[in-house]
Amino acid sequence: MKKITMVLMVLVLSLMVTSAAFANANEAAPKQAIMKIEKVYYMKGSGYYVAHTTKDKDGHFWVLQVTDISTPKEDKAFSQVLRKQYNGKQVVVTYVEPFDEDEEVEIWDVKIK
Repeated sequence: MKKITMVLMVLVLSLMVTSAAFANANEAAPKQAIMKIEKVYYMKGSGYYVAHTTKDKDGHFWVLQVTDISTPKEDKAFSQVLRKQYNGKQVVVTYVEPFDEDEEVEIWDVKIK
């Protein structure tokens, strides 16, 4: 019984070490995108206020969530305050691109200048 337990422990540990090694081998370097915020608006489907950036040379842009709490309907005065605060500001997005096309981009950090 002790031999079977020991063999199982060795097998599990070897699988853990192997998967950790593969995870480190596939780790991508973070990239940065610097763009300006083009517009801020209320997204009806989600209930969040979001910022939409200008497009880069490849036609890519970011849609960044501005608020942490969703609301059932838009507050026009709050929308105006967010537009004044964010429109035209430069944003730096630090991200990692996925290895698989089915995955989403992982955003590490967003800074507004």
